[in-house]
Amino acid sequence: MRTTQRVRALVALVGGAGVLAGAAPEALGQPVSFALGVRAGTVGIGPEAAVRMGPVGFRGGYGLLPLELDATDFYDIARVSSATLKLPRNWYTVGADFYLGGFFRLGGGLLYKPGDVSADVTLDSEARITLGEHTYEPGEVGTIGGVHKSRTTAPFALIGFGANAPGGFGVSLDLGVAFLGDAQVELEATGSSVVGTADFRRHLDQEQENIADRAATYLKYWPIASVTVRFGFGG
Repeated sequence: MRTTQRVRALVALVGGAGVLAGAAPEALGQPVSFALGVRAGTVGIGPEAAVRMGPVGFRGGYGLLPLELDATDFYDIARVSSATLKLPRNWYTVGADFYLGGFFRLGGGLLYKPGDVSADVTLDSEARITLGEHTYEPGEVGTIGGVHKSRTTAPFALIGFGANAPGGFGVSLDLGVAFLGDAQVELEATGSSVVGTADFRRHLDQEQENIADRAATYLKYWPIASVTVRFGFGG
């Protein structure tokens, strides 16, 4: 399914839930409101749809995050000629909000990201690099590619400021975290014939474990910081 189709399906799902909720507002004794908006933040930029019935709201959204970072200074390797860190491109969220008054709310739900964090490192021809417990001489290793694989679907929790589905135009803010859990690091390398040996593979496996241990403290959780501009009606 293409991204556009996924976004339409997501909006239709939330909108359909709103229609069902609005079919019997008098029976439920709660006013119903709906909103469509655009959000931007650490889960990308894209559309969001929301429905609110009394103190409870439901919403879903899609974010595009085509972000590549220059990570050359992040690596403790002499003569790294280039290093690029790529973040997952597509982000989807669906969840619920519980309003504690007109302005403050608590929320939670599920985050879905089909991609993973990846890195591409190109070494200078005179670079030396230590993998595991072994240091390789200049020219033996040319490039290293890595993927930090975490769970595709993760729960998240947040606090929010501003309502998501009142009437008229408005702005809301979300601050929270998604719990990606423990991840697996996979490395691949190119270079001289040394790269194809069993010893090199063993050293590369050791380095994978070292990176996974170091990354566990900051890639296990994904920060959520998002601003939404929306237009609501009803309620």
